[in-house]
Amino acid sequence: MRTRITERLWSGPVRRLCRSRSVILGYHGVTRSAPWLDLSRLQVSPARFRAHVELLLEAGFQFVTVAELARLAGGGTPPPGYAALSFDDGMRNNYTVALPILQEHGIRATVYVSIDLIGGTSPWIDPRSSERMLDERELQALVAAGWELGGHTVSHPDLSQLDYETCRHEIEAGKTALEQIGGVRVETFAYPFGRYGPTAVRAVRDSGLLAAVTTGSGSWNRYELTRAMIGAADPMPVVLLKLSDSYEPLLRLPPLASLRSASKQLRRRLQAQRQRMAA
Repeated sequence: MRTRITERLWSGPVRRLCRSRSVILGYHGVTRSAPWLDLSRLQVSPARFRAHVELLLEAGFQFVTVAELARLAGGGTPPPGYAALSFDDGMRNNYTVALPILQEHGIRATVYVSIDLIGGTSPWIDPRSSERMLDERELQALVAAGWELGGHTVSHPDLSQLDYETCRHEIEAGKTALEQIGGVRVETFAYPFGRYGPTAVRAVRDSGLLAAVTTGSGSWNRYELTRAMIGAADPMPVVLLKLSDSYEPLLRLPPLASLRSASKQLRRRLQAQRQRMAA
């Protein structure tokens, strides 16, 4: 009932969005997670994820992978009415929770995988959580289901802080390892933390990748594709602002920029405290 009410409230704005543009959505995990175990609020509940997908479907969006959307865009703005779903880091619940929901509607997605995290745990989720990362067998199962595997480096560094050669190594070594695991060509890339600069963009391009996605600060430039990153705490108005590329400009206004900075600093302190306690 709650999902149907949500659809009635937001179906009009989402239909208008579908007529005007295409979108790339970014998630991390899809599961029910206690806030104190997920301080960065990376994991969206299954009910909320399903509501997002069904709203986009009802509005008329056609679902494609990120690589398919990049080809439709051809280096420019893609035609309106397409949606690509993506997941960063490679959480196991992408396979156990998100995949079954998407299979109900015949939707394929893109998962961006950091090689060093495969089969392990997320550095950003409390170790007391039962959440794990995808292993090689699960990645292969996603490929068999039609999902795209995308590059996300080897060790998930901040590429904006690295020199060109180090960026190239992280990108190309990650791409090669993922291709060997999945038995498919890796064509697109996601910048870890959404952080990059001209050096990282050049390294992605020179690595032979088709396109790369950002975390909201991009454009339709092939190597800075704009992407709406959806978090656990995002209400539907915020989701719509992100999908229309209106959210980041708002956050740059002084009062909101200060609030966002304070929130990030608090989360970093809490995560550092958690890591000290776990050591």
